[in-house]
Amino acid sequence: MASSKNKSPKPSGRIISLGDIDGDSVNEIIEVIYDINEEDVKKTMTEPIKLIINSFGGELYSGLALIDVIDSSRTPIYTICHGSAMSMALIIFSAGHRRFASKYATFMYHEASYGSDGKVLFHEQELKETKRTDKICDEYFLSKTKFNTKQLKNIRDKRSEWYFDVKIAMKYGLVDELL
Repeated sequence: MASSKNKSPKPSGRIISLGDIDGDSVNEIIEVIYDINEEDVKKTMTEPIKLIINSFGGELYSGLALIDVIDSSRTPIYTICHGSAMSMALIIFSAGHRRFASKYATFMYHEASYGSDGKVLFHEQELKETKRTDKICDEYFLSKTKFNTKQLKNIRDKRSEWYFDVKIAMKYGLVDELL
């Protein structure tokens, strides 16, 4: 179960909500997706799973786990952004088989970060791992949208966080349909 401070709402049928991205919330969502996929094996027609996202982001590795499950889901997973899909939530949102957003949805991209405590060797290891996982997230995001490497590099060079609205998201193929 999720901790009381980050407790995710229980899924309702094929509608799942994603807020804070952490091991507990993601593991619960993964379990629901697996259960629905198991039920759907016996069906000829299935309804999509709707993953409602309103999130400032969270844990990178938990987010990558959810992306793997979305990618491998036989049942289509629609991602729907109401509010925000920021940081890791942006990458998860991009994983949807179809992607929807409300008119006031806000998206945010930034490069990964890590803590600053520890010895020099720790920093070297963390920097190497951060670059590796940043590359994974960027390549995945670019594969799902019409954004390009040059745009992401310019964003990294000129600002620490890039906020954009649903119009930009639609222009670059991140959002398929406005709700």
